[in-house]
Order: sequence, then C-alpha cells, then structure tokens
Amino acid sequence: MVLGLLLFLVLFSNHQSKAATHKMFSNLTYYATYLGIPEKITLTNGSGVIWGYRHRTHVSLYYMDRYVLGDFDWDGRKDAAVIIGESHGIGGEVSLAFLIHDGKQLVHRQSVYLGSSAIINSLKERRGKVIVDMFVHQRGDCQAGPTKRVIATYDFLNPPPDEVVFPRPIGQ
Repeated sequence: MVLGLLLFLVLFSNHQSKAATHKMFSNLTYYATYLGIPEKITLTNGSGVIWGYRHRTHVSLYYMDRYVLGDFDWDGRKDAAVIIGESHGIGGEVSLAFLIHDGKQLVHRQSVYLGSSAIINSLKERRGKVIVDMFVHQRGDCQAGPTKRVIATYDFLNPPPDEVVFPRPIGQ
C-alpha cells in the first residue's frame, strides 16, 4: 500500500513538472528569422504573431511541445532545446531553438533550421548535444509529407556556419 502511494506521488509529481515545463516554454520570448532578419516574438500559450514594417505578411511562431534539457554551453547550468515552428503566410519551417541559461533565465541564443514541415520523432540529450530523430523532405515528397528519416546531432558550441545565432546585429 505504501509502495503504491509512493509510486503514485512520484509519477504525479513528474507529470506536474512536465506540465509546468511545457507552460514555461509556451510563454517565453523567441526570435523568428523570417527573411534572415531576427524579430523577437513573445509567445502566449504556445504561439505568437508579429506584423512588422519589414514584412508583407505576418510571422507566426509556435512552440511544438517538444523539449530536452541539458547543459549545452558547459557552464554547469541547466539549458533547454525546444522545437519551434515558424510560418509566414506561404509555408512553415521547423527549427531547434537552444535556450541557454544566462544566470537568471533561459534565453533563446541559437536556432538550427530542421526543415520545412519536418516531423520530429524524438529529441534526446547526450553529452551536451541534442540528437533529433525526424522525417524531412526529399525529392518527390508533398509539402505536408516528408518521408526521409534523418537522425542528426546538433551542438550549441559548434553550430554549422549557416545557422542563426542571437543576438546578432541586423544586416550581419
């Protein structure tokens, strides 16, 4: 009886912790990168929209309920990597957003483009890196149906040269 109650409390507290974590990620400020110009968007309940003088359309950003925790900048503090979606009227993109703890809070510092309409199977953390198992587009796929399975590793400290790192000066 006591063991059953203890197991229930552990499982319930873990569920509450995940719910609180999802709520936190659903209400953070992220950078959208439409046309390569970083724009801050603060999400409310998982989504946010910006209309700007630089855009001919709106830019929507949304948290896709996927995250992994780890120390991605090797400073001893818990960081996060989350999946965010970005749409701008004519399509959507899926990115891995690195949220780095600056000593006070998690801050969006880097985005890695995963693909247009990428389907994320899983996220894992291993030795300070993020492993993403996903389906991406290949020749002949329709827009909503990527079929090429990819397992890729992303390293915050060694991003690919064409990835977006924040903050950066406009025009760079």
